[in-house]
Order: sequence, then C-alpha cells, then structure tokens
Amino acid sequence: MIIDKIPLPEDPTPAEAPPSYDTLSPSTRRGYPGTGSSKGGPSSPSTSSQSISSTSTSPISPSSPSIPNYKKGKGRAPNNSWFSFTTSRTAREVRTTVLSLVRDLIQEYNTSGDITNVAAHVGILQSCADACAVNDVSLSSILQEKSIENHTPLYWAIVKRLPDEHHDVEAAQGPDLISTLISYAAPLTPETVKEVRSACLATSDQKLFQRLRLTPDFTPVSGKDQMLLGVSMSPDEVEVEELQGDGAMFMVHFVVPHFHKRMVVSKEISLEFIARNRLWRLRFFVSKGEHGLRVVGSYTAAVKAGTWSISLELLDSSPPTYIDSRIVIEDASISRSTSPTVNPTPSSPSRNSFSLSSILSSEEDDSAYRPKPTIELRIYSREQLESKGYNSSPLCVRLEDSLMAANLQYANNAYVSSDDKLRGRFEARLAPPQHDHECIIC
Repeated sequence: MIIDKIPLPEDPTPAEAPPSYDTLSPSTRRGYPGTGSSKGGPSSPSTSSQSISSTSTSPISPSSPSIPNYKKGKGRAPNNSWFSFTTSRTAREVRTTVLSLVRDLIQEYNTSGDITNVAAHVGILQSCADACAVNDVSLSSILQEKSIENHTPLYWAIVKRLPDEHHDVEAAQGPDLISTLISYAAPLTPETVKEVRSACLATSDQKLFQRLRLTPDFTPVSGKDQMLLGVSMSPDEVEVEELQGDGAMFMVHFVVPHFHKRMVVSKEISLEFIARNRLWRLRFFVSKGEHGLRVVGSYTAAVKAGTWSISLELLDSSPPTYIDSRIVIEDASISRSTSPTVNPTPSSPSRNSFSLSSILSSEEDDSAYRPKPTIELRIYSREQLESKGYNSSPLCVRLEDSLMAANLQYANNAYVSSDDKLRGRFEARLAPPQHDHECIIC
C-alpha cells in the first residue's frame, strides 16, 4: 500500500522543488571540476589527471591565457583541495616558463641594432605580463630576481646594451629593452637599484646612467624638492668629457636649477656621474655638524653646523685612486650676450650730446658687464680616495674658506643666473697633487 508523504510543518523544501541530481541526464549536468560520470559517481583518476595536465601546461601566448573564471557567475569556485592544488601548480609553472623566456630574451639580446628584434622582445615581455597577471604571479619580482648567473635580467640588459656611438639607432627604435624591463619591474628595490648602478659602472655608461637618474624609481626626489619644484622640475644636467691623450683626466660640466632655493630649504644637492670607470658623487650641502669628513687643507674631520660646503667621494665598487681636482664657477654674465649696443646714427655726435648724465650712464653700462672673479675650489688628497675602507671619508671644502665662493650663500649673487641656475665645471686628474697651490689638469 502506498501512503502519500505528509509534509512536515517546517519543511523548507518548496512545493515545486527541482529534480534531484541523480535524475539529470549527462547532457544537462554542469561541468564543474570533480563532477562524476553519467552514472553520478566520482570521476576516475585518469580523467582528473588529464584535466590537471591540460590546465597547468598551457603555453604563454601573446594573448592572455584563458582560465576558468568563477567570479563572472553568481556561484563561486568549489572550495576543495583539487582546485587549490591546480592553482598553485599553474602559478609555479607560469613562473618557471617566464623565467626561461626572460633568460632566452636576454641571451639573444645583442648590439646589432635590429629594430624588429627589439620589437619582438617587447612583445614577449607583454605576453609574460599578461600570463603573470592572470595567474597572480609577480612579474616585478621575477625581473628583479638574480636568476641569470647571479645577476638580474636588468643587469645583463645594460651590459649588452648598444654602445654610446650607436645611441641614434637606439633612439629610432622607440622604447628600448632596458626601458621596457624597468617599466615592468617597477617599483625597484634598493638591491635592484644597486645592480643597475653596478651594470652602468661595469660598462662606464655615463649617458645611460644619467638617463636612469631622471626616473623616480631609480633616483627618488625628496619630499621637499617635490613641494618646492613640483612634478615639472628641471633635472640637474651632468655631462662628462674624458679628455683625450691622457687616461687620467676628465671634466664634468653641470647645471643645477633652482640652486639657491634648494640649498636653503632642502640643504643638499647631489650630482652623481661615471668617469674613468668610477662612480663619483659631488655634493653641495649645508652641514648639520657632520663628522668623518676630510676637510681639504685642515686637520679637522668635522664641519660646523650651517656651513655651506662641497664634498667629493667614490661610490659603490669604484677602484681607489689619487685625485687632484678643482671646481670652477664663472660669473653668470659670461654666458649672456655681452655685445655692446650699436649706435644707429653713423655720424659723429654733436658737442651738446656729451652731458654728465651720458658719461655716468656709459660708466654704469661698462661696470654691468664686468664679470666677477672666477671661483676656484681645489679638492685633492695625498692619499688614495677609496669607496670603502679607511680612506673612504669624503673630501670636503668649505665655501667660507674662499672669499668669492662664500658669495654662493647669498641670493642674487653674480654666479647664479637670473633663472636661479648654477653653471660650473669639475676638472680632475687622477694623480697625486703636484703643488699645494696649483692644480694641473691639462
């Protein structure tokens, strides 16, 4: 006898409940991971293994790899160990594949200047970025990992860069490989920045080093400079000229915008450059009472707080050297036009035109173009300057020790142009000083 089922008073099952899972045909079941066969049983091990293999070994293509996206539907991915294991395995394999592709890319990168080759390299990096984004893998960490012969891919890309004499070819290629690598690797860690500096030093690539110094990831701008100068700050210009005929001499031309304002507020301006296979830092600063400096011409190792000074030091792994140098800053009016005003009247002036006011005016005009004496600050050491060790303390000169250099502390001085730019040059000879009061550069 069949007795109809009497529903319970609090039975949540609706009157029109959907059919049970067992009554569904195979064609109507949804293909979630872990669903069984047409009989409703669990999937066989071979089927599950085949699914894992096909999901985790898909190659990286220029387009983003397609993986199941459960966030698009109303449901969510089943929370089981199979899904977690597959995701973990896919991320590991994507990371391994990207490491291999980046290594091959750097190994094939050469100095032939092939535009198509560079474009292909950029495309490969874009494909790697897409695959890493989909699989939640950090491409930035991969590019900053010392995965190629104990160095990062950035290091080797700089070492294999086009020589400076081919910079016009590189400019025609658009964004080069190094710029692309840095854009994907950003933000750079301090260790990566050190690697990049080491690569520039290994190749004495001053031009690339200065270009990289303009990027915020490589050389962060202080908060005070950002507030003072804004995002459109003019960069410091540093140009190195290695003099021919003697491997021990070089000259550095520099232009420092907003010099006086930055010295008064930020109290420090650092110029770094590569010359003669060494990394140098020339620093204008207002002393905070620092110790450990080697003041030129003095036995003291300290500079009183508030003293405007200039220091020179070797950085990173630069080899030690003797140094005999000087900083030369000329009157700013020398760079301006000093041509006299031409009288448009060819005839001789009358006697009445020679008045007292005209004579005084002529004398004032002559004095306005008379340049002030050139500032020369000598920086030298009778012991080798080192980047590390006992003699690694920076060499230092105080502006107050020079009558003319002391004028740099004051606004509207003759050595800073009307646009608040300081122009000067640093002349150096890598040899022991020959005389106490004479610097022989060339």
